[in-house]
Amino acid sequence: MKKKKNLEINWEEKIVSDLGLDKYNELFTSTNEEINISPFYVNTKNSLINSENLLFPDEWKIVSEIDCLETSDLENELKNLFNNEITNVILKNFSKIDLLEFDLDKLNVFLKTNNLKEIEEYHNKGLHIIFEPDLEDLNILKINDFLSKSYSINISSEFFKNSGSNIIQEIAFTLSAANEYLNKFGTEVAEKISFEVIQGSNYFFEIAKIQALRILWSLITKDYGNQIDNCVITAKPSLKNKTINNYNNNIIRSTSECLSGILGGCNFIKSIAYDVRFKDKNAFSQRIMNNQLLILKNETLIDKVNNSISGSYYLTYLIEELAQKSLNLFKRIEKKGGYFKSFAELSKITIDE
Repeated sequence: MKKKKNLEINWEEKIVSDLGLDKYNELFTSTNEEINISPFYVNTKNSLINSENLLFPDEWKIVSEIDCLETSDLENELKNLFNNEITNVILKNFSKIDLLEFDLDKLNVFLKTNNLKEIEEYHNKGLHIIFEPDLEDLNILKINDFLSKSYSINISSEFFKNSGSNIIQEIAFTLSAANEYLNKFGTEVAEKISFEVIQGSNYFFEIAKIQALRILWSLITKDYGNQIDNCVITAKPSLKNKTINNYNNNIIRSTSECLSGILGGCNFIKSIAYDVRFKDKNAFSQRIMNNQLLILKNETLIDKVNNSISGSYYLTYLIEELAQKSLNLFKRIEKKGGYFKSFAELSKITIDE
C-alpha cells in the first residue's frame, strides 16, 4: 500500500527561501497592545478561539442618535429617518415637549440619560430607557427602583478611547465598569447591560475587539451564574482621528470604522457626521451620514452572512490575544478593588503580575 505524500507546506521555510532571513525577520512587528504581528498565520490546534465559538447577533441594525439640544425641528428629522427606513432612534437631552410633538408608533425610540429623576414618567409610554453612566463620575447609578422595569445600562468605551487607551485597556476598563453593576445589583442585572464601543482606524484589531468583548462578557457572566452570550453591542466611529483639514477623508475613515463594527458582530451601528469637528449639525452632512449607513446595509450585501470572519487565522489569533490580555488586565483591576477604587491608577495597572 502506497503511503500518502505529506502535502503540508512549511510556509516559514518557503518565505525565508524567497526573501532571505534578514528580510523575513523585518516582517515581524509589535503593536502598543504588545501583540506580535507575523508575516503569515496557520491554523493552530491549540487555539482557544475558533469559528465555532465566535458570537454573532442574528442581524445588525442602523441606529441614529439625536441630541435634542442640537436640532431645531425634531419632528421633521424623525420623519426623514423613517422615510429612509431608519427606525431605531436614540434621543438624548430630551424634554416633555420633544416627546409630545410627534407620533412615535412607527419608530423604536430609546431615551438615553444618566439622570434617573427625569426618566421616571416615561416608563409607561412604551419607550425603552438607556441609562449611560458617566464613567468619570465615580458613583454607581442607583437603579434599585428600576430593577423590574424595561431599561438597559449602556457602558460606553468612549471615555477610554478618547483618553488614549489602547484596545486591551478599552476592553478591560469597559468590562470592569460593567462588573461594578453585577457586584452591586446581582446576576439579574446582567441581562440589562449593553455596551457601546468606539471603533478606531486599526481595522482588523477593531473587528477582533468586538468578538473579544463578547467572549469575555460571556465568561464573566457565566462566573456569576447567568451567562450572557447575546449582549447588545453598539459600534460607533471614533471622533479622535477626524480632521478639519481634508475633511472629506473623514467619510472614508468613518465608513471603514463602521464596517469593522459590523464585521466584528455589533447589534447596532451608528455613524458621525464628517464635519462634526468644525460645523454645527446641518441637513447636508446628516444626509451623507445616513446614506453612508444605508449603502452599507442595502448595497454591500455584508448582512447576508452572519459570520463573515470565520476561517481567518489572523483574526482568530487577534481575538485570542486581545481576549487573553484583556482578561489578565481585568483581573488585575479586580484585585485592586474594581473600577471605581482603581480609577485614579487605571493607566498604571499592567497586564503582568
